[in-house]
Amino acid sequence: MSDYTAIGAVSKTLNDLLQDNITSSSDPQIQGVAIQLFSPKEMQGLGITTAVSVWLYKVSRMAEMLNDPPIRQQPNQIPRAPLPVLLYYLITPIHNDPLTRHALLGKVLQVFNDHAILRGADLKGVLQGTSDQLRVNLEALTLEELSLVWYALGEPYQLSVTYLVQVVQIDSDRQPLQSSPVLSRKVTYEQILAVV
Repeated sequence: MSDYTAIGAVSKTLNDLLQDNITSSSDPQIQGVAIQLFSPKEMQGLGITTAVSVWLYKVSRMAEMLNDPPIRQQPNQIPRAPLPVLLYYLITPIHNDPLTRHALLGKVLQVFNDHAILRGADLKGVLQGTSDQLRVNLEALTLEELSLVWYALGEPYQLSVTYLVQVVQIDSDRQPLQSSPVLSRKVTYEQILAVV
């Protein structure tokens, strides 16, 4: 079950995964580089000049899952439908040296490719210990689409990629609906006769 903190739990999961593979890396080129959930613009305002920005820039609902039938937890209760959401992250390496930026971006691509499905011990926060699984997909945005994201930030374009994380379920905070259980079922069939 995931409450309203599920979005933060996903961000923490991605942050910790990158910290384990970049900040704690033995490679001197990327070792010690912090992973931040701030936007590149916020990082600039804070004076952070060496880091990887993992910025959640868009949240949308996954319409295909809105009509999934609820799973009864109790025979006389029907839970309210959860809200399935998709999370979009802009990943930006921040560093003065272009080759280090390239190495950081390459490492991010490698880590998310190796961990395209996150579940079990990978998950953090409210998702920890659940049967949830997250898919981390590299988004193929055009340069124009990516430039629009940077335009919205009010910053000049920087080398970056976007990732889609799906599906995060945010459970309803309302009480389940009371419903009597199905006590018996009757299945019938009839032959359809052709009209001549």
